[in-house]
Amino acid sequence: MVRNKNSSPKNFAAAITALLLMCLCFTVNAQFHIIPQPLRLTPKPGTFTLKNNMVIGIDADNKATAIYLQSYLAKNYNLHLKVRIKPTAAAIYLLLDSNRTKGDYFLNISRSSIKITGNSNGIFYGIQSLIQLLPQDGAAPFRLAACEIVDEPRFQWRGLSLDVSRHFFTVDEVKKYIDVMAHYKLNVFHWHLTDDEGWRIQIDKYPLLTDVGSKISFYEKQGKFRKLDNLIDGGRDGFYTKADIREVLKYAKERFVTVLPEIEMPGHSEAAIFAYPWLGCKDSTGAKHRVRMLDPGDSTFTFMQNVLTEVIDLFPNQYIHIGGDEAEVVDWLKSPVAVALMKKEGLTRPEQVQSYFIKRIEKFLLSKNKKLVGWDEILQGGLAESATVMSWEGEAGGIAAAKMHHPVVMTPLPYMYFDAPQANESLEPIGWNPPVPWQMVYNYEPQSKQLSTGDAKYIMGVQGNIWAEKVPNLKHLEYMVYPRALAVAELGWTAKENKDIGRFADKLNMQYGLFKLWGLNARLPNIENMADVYTNHDHYSFVLNYPLKGAQVRYSINGKMPDSTAAAAGFPLKIDEALTDTLKLSAYTTWLLGHQHILQREMVKHVVVDADDSIGNLQPGLNFSLYKTKEVSYRKLDTIAPAAAGILSFPQPLVAAPAGSPLFNWVKVNGFIKIDTEDDYQLTTGFEESPLLFLGNAKVMDRERNRYVEPQKALLHLKKGYYAIRGYYLADDTNSTQNLLQLQTVGGKVLDPGAYLYHM
Repeated sequence: MVRNKNSSPKNFAAAITALLLMCLCFTVNAQFHIIPQPLRLTPKPGTFTLKNNMVIGIDADNKATAIYLQSYLAKNYNLHLKVRIKPTAAAIYLLLDSNRTKGDYFLNISRSSIKITGNSNGIFYGIQSLIQLLPQDGAAPFRLAACEIVDEPRFQWRGLSLDVSRHFFTVDEVKKYIDVMAHYKLNVFHWHLTDDEGWRIQIDKYPLLTDVGSKISFYEKQGKFRKLDNLIDGGRDGFYTKADIREVLKYAKERFVTVLPEIEMPGHSEAAIFAYPWLGCKDSTGAKHRVRMLDPGDSTFTFMQNVLTEVIDLFPNQYIHIGGDEAEVVDWLKSPVAVALMKKEGLTRPEQVQSYFIKRIEKFLLSKNKKLVGWDEILQGGLAESATVMSWEGEAGGIAAAKMHHPVVMTPLPYMYFDAPQANESLEPIGWNPPVPWQMVYNYEPQSKQLSTGDAKYIMGVQGNIWAEKVPNLKHLEYMVYPRALAVAELGWTAKENKDIGRFADKLNMQYGLFKLWGLNARLPNIENMADVYTNHDHYSFVLNYPLKGAQVRYSINGKMPDSTAAAAGFPLKIDEALTDTLKLSAYTTWLLGHQHILQREMVKHVVVDADDSIGNLQPGLNFSLYKTKEVSYRKLDTIAPAAAGILSFPQPLVAAPAGSPLFNWVKVNGFIKIDTEDDYQLTTGFEESPLLFLGNAKVMDRERNRYVEPQKALLHLKKGYYAIRGYYLADDTNSTQNLLQLQTVGGKVLDPGAYLYHM
């Protein structure tokens, strides 16, 4: 190394220290890609090499966990280790620590050994972190970077559901689902066992529930059941025997996953009613219609209590989920049984019948030492005293329940619903609801700022949900759930202050080696930086990069989507095209010999923007006007008097709509961007739902684009001068703390908005 003759030893030492820190940071990112992010991770010098015939040393009470690790290494790495109780020496130590009680653990990897301490589930979670540090290709040598990890979960409920009612999944498929959950420290498996399209659990007292109710698609094909037009295909029949369920429960217990059974009531009960028609809500008018509601009579309660007795005998979990969602309570107004009940109990609204139904079931569950869990509709008409609420319709139900000091699991639309597509709907498998990419899941905060510190303690955790109407098989299921479930895992485990979406994105890409090892059909990551572009350049030159080695891309620039028959190219791939109007780039990316693929589109549009260098007497910030209106179009705002107006300074939070407002809260901004140095610039927005922005008369940002689903940017060569800017957006709590826009040089330097945003 040659030192500059003017550099001092002190400066040289500082430079070396900085370089070492950079290397250390690179090591942490490159080698310690653990999801969810541990509480504290400290890299240490050296590595440990795992070899055949090494010993796993354990206490007598944690042999099952040691056998789990032994089996995993044998299956995935052909490494055969021995398990010994309290040996004199070992390569891996799994040691119980009675002081650790909540799943926290300590993991130390040194040059000579690996040591994990914790209670039983803490040791298991330490093993999962160890598994993620192993080489992902399954090839020797099996070196692990030395480190020390101190870790604990943020929440005790870290859940993932599986709907087996709409499409049935086998015992082996359920086991694999639980396996991957456990790898990422998810610990509650919510098993949605009954619904309109199928009853999936054996009940000895009522055999028709499975003899008939588990074969809905069979009866639909015979014309004896309504057409299953909400399913992507004809359905998938089947049910679990009690032996099957005990097998799954044992498997889950070994992986420290609690199984939460759900038996839907009083709605979503069509399969049960098809098997036993007398359960259904009668219509005194004689009308014939689809019956999904249970009639709230004594015979129905006896039936459900008998069912729940057998469910309780199977499941050791302290919670039983009884559904309670989307109950068509108006059906009860025509039911003689329900009307008589309302008169007897002094009830005036059908929602109160729902509350009566839930509370009666709650009383029965309490008599069996079980706790009731229900969807947030169980708040209607009065919440059962001991109920735990799953908030799915949004956050409102969960916030209300937490303020009432009821336990809450946050699982709201849209963030936690994995039956939604993960990208542009036209390019993804069919799903419900608008797209929900993993970034939206990751950005969700379970403890709403509307809750006080005391009330926030009632948030037990988070859960991702998957409904199987459009999910006909396991590969499709895995595609929809992963990688989004990993964002749930980090939400549930990682301390809020340790979250970092950029770091998580890097670690997420590193998981695909494990997905390959496990045979998991997770959705592939997108091509990096592929976005809709507005530009005033006459030529568009861009390099497509991809985070997974060995991926290939097939592309076109005429808007037509290529397929597997098109010529393939490797990454990185340079696109270099003349641009006069619009270029439509379509990409078909494959990985692992073409067995997995994703589709993406990018529109590059040529625009003209002009500078004005004669404007003076400008002040920092943008003008804004706030409109409270029912209008859905920004074009009509100029005909409405604004509710408020002022100057938007940065980084001052943007004007936000009051919670629960029935009106749209439009904001119009206008002013100027001041450019001091002619150069190439990139303009982007931090809004999750994009604003509409114009520079002069040129549109440079489109509305109703989710920045994670259809990202967009303006790549502009700007001369010195002033550029008129105006824009429109809907104000809400989501974007009130985000950046309206960001201007940076092509070299990556982010400019201070206070230095370039001005108004008259």
